[in-house]
Amino acid sequence: MPRYVFEQIRRHFSCLLSGEISQLSEQDLSDQDLPIAAANIEKFTLWVTDQGGCLLLAQPAVGNSYSVCLCTEKTEIARFLSLPWLANGLKPDCQSIWSRLQQLTERASSMAADRGALDIQGVLTLSQQLMMSQQLMMSQQLMMSPQLLLEADDFRGDAPLPSAALSSAAILQRVVTRLQRSEPLPSMISSTLNDVCEWLNLDRLFIYQVANPPSRQSAEPGDEERVPHITYEAHCGASEPLIHRSDAHCISHDAWHQRYAKKSQRYYAIEDVVSHYQEHPCLVTALQSVGVGSQLMAPIWLDDTLWGVLIGHHCVQTEDEGESTLRCWQPWEGDFLAQVSGYLAIAVRQADLQQQLQYQKLILNAQVEDRTQNLQDALMAAEAANKTKSEFLATMSHELRTPLTYIIGMSATLLRWSFGDLSSRQRDYLNTIHSSGEQLLDIINDILEVAKIEAGRTVLEINEFSLSNLARTSLESFREEAQSKGVDLRLNLRMSDAEDRFRADPRRIRQILANLLSNAVKFTDRGGCISLRIWRDPHNVIFQVEDTGIGIPQAQQAVLFETFKQLETARQRKYPGTGLGLALTKQLVELHNGSIQVVSTPGKGSMFTVRIPAQHLDGLANSLHSDEPMTGRIILLEDDEGSASLICDLLTAANYQVIWVIEGSRIVHQVEILQPVAIILNHHLVSGNSQYIVDDLKRYVATSGIKVISLMDAEELSSDDDPSLEGFDDYVVKPIHPPTLLNKIQLLTTI
Repeated sequence: MPRYVFEQIRRHFSCLLSGEISQLSEQDLSDQDLPIAAANIEKFTLWVTDQGGCLLLAQPAVGNSYSVCLCTEKTEIARFLSLPWLANGLKPDCQSIWSRLQQLTERASSMAADRGALDIQGVLTLSQQLMMSQQLMMSQQLMMSPQLLLEADDFRGDAPLPSAALSSAAILQRVVTRLQRSEPLPSMISSTLNDVCEWLNLDRLFIYQVANPPSRQSAEPGDEERVPHITYEAHCGASEPLIHRSDAHCISHDAWHQRYAKKSQRYYAIEDVVSHYQEHPCLVTALQSVGVGSQLMAPIWLDDTLWGVLIGHHCVQTEDEGESTLRCWQPWEGDFLAQVSGYLAIAVRQADLQQQLQYQKLILNAQVEDRTQNLQDALMAAEAANKTKSEFLATMSHELRTPLTYIIGMSATLLRWSFGDLSSRQRDYLNTIHSSGEQLLDIINDILEVAKIEAGRTVLEINEFSLSNLARTSLESFREEAQSKGVDLRLNLRMSDAEDRFRADPRRIRQILANLLSNAVKFTDRGGCISLRIWRDPHNVIFQVEDTGIGIPQAQQAVLFETFKQLETARQRKYPGTGLGLALTKQLVELHNGSIQVVSTPGKGSMFTVRIPAQHLDGLANSLHSDEPMTGRIILLEDDEGSASLICDLLTAANYQVIWVIEGSRIVHQVEILQPVAIILNHHLVSGNSQYIVDDLKRYVATSGIKVISLMDAEELSSDDDPSLEGFDDYVVKPIHPPTLLNKIQLLTTI
């Protein structure tokens, strides 16, 4: 019989014997060369149960056919199992199955010892085989009991599972698994075509892509036209490949759609291509040239579009090769191929969606990068503009204050002494000019002070002073204004005489209290009360200003300390001001490494609490331009408060003078003025790149000799030769190890 008929019979037996049985075939043999018995067996399948067994053998015959033997004799089956090449060539994972087969066969053989043997060399006709198989299957279905089954899991894991050992359901399950794993479309289609081609015993199985085919890889130069052609192909028996071929010159694109326009017809079985394609002699010639006799086709639909056709070929033999036969397609074969085409349609759609998703992802990433770059550019522009603004205002002190001084001074002179008598209107005008000039000067002073702090040009002037005297002076300066509004001012000093002396910048502390008291008087109505309390703890002095004014809503407290921020519009009209007072107050407090908090209730009043730590008596110089640098002065540029506090305490205890700087935009100018012996610099500042600061310090002669120590996290350091440490004299790793830090500073400063 033809080889593909033998495979169909073998699959038919496997389907009929779907109960639990023990099955053995040539796929269970290893790949090593084995001595073949005289019978020259090429293929076999053995099914065994307690009640009986069935051995199907195939020997090569003339042409593309087999001589087939069907044996149900138990003694012959037992003898087959005793063949040495079978036992020696079995895969290790199948040894237990083989032993079980031997036990079952020996037991069945002992029950039929008197029965004659069937010659294993005997050859049965096809009709006898089919009759015997039908009778055997009918009896086996009634008397068979579950025993053993050789399944896909019994095959070696390092070898691919032979498709002949799979059922159609198993093949479809493999396709579903590939879909779930989202395998690449070419790999998924190629694997599926190979499985289906071998299962259906086809000579060739391929996909003829109709919709959006890729450019053909033709040998002809310049042939890149996108015409329908074969895009995937699998071979099982045919030798000549057809990949990239097209029949567009025989059947037009529209003809393909018309031919498969009925979506209700799932497959097309063509037993004789010559008679079927009579109206297309060109196509008949092309098919005959590659030996095609029969076709089985299943359309692949994407929604309402014919994407391609899944086509299986059965090739006929030439006259020299023997008798040729056409393929009589079975309905189950067409249904199976149609199921496969449906899964392939899902795979194509899934690949299209993944491609679209990838494209959208690329577009989104590009948009995110563009938006991020735009935001970074805008941020850099805003920072540059803010820096320019601060530097501009900080350098305008003389130009703005000089004319205002003339206005205020000359208006005051005219009020006290003039060249003639002044009318009441003239005197009112002069009073207005004088008071407006003083008000404008206060505003300009605040603006310039904020600008100087933001530009890093403000240096504290540390001195020892009396807290009680400063508090009384500050409070008395608002006494007259408070009395005019009917507001009571109170001072509460909770300190002993020994605690009265304090080290800080007295001018800045007075400015802090002035801003807080000014706001308290401004927003407290007649009959209210304002209290200034001062007390000490082991490390800080606490100033507390409490009033019974209008209060601040909770929503407004978050922006209270921002520059140019005021309350709602109605209050702006009632209570004038620029919104700089509290912003400047917070900056001055932070210059002292202090803190400020507010507690307020609308309609009941507000309470501001300021904590200022004691400063070092030998702190910064008493002017912007210091005298000779002091031995042991160290500048710490660190924007992490916890780390900075630890280092400050450590170095202070070691008799070093530490100047903590938070923002590094003006650090080079400050270092040039203060001339420290060393600089401890956070390697990754939030406010900027420390490498730029180091480069600037080493570039100028006035700062090039100052030692720079990098402060970095342990995970940031790859080695002592880390390229990021270029320009630094040494480094210290967080968390800080006190002896290591002190030793490195002492070593660097004594070189």
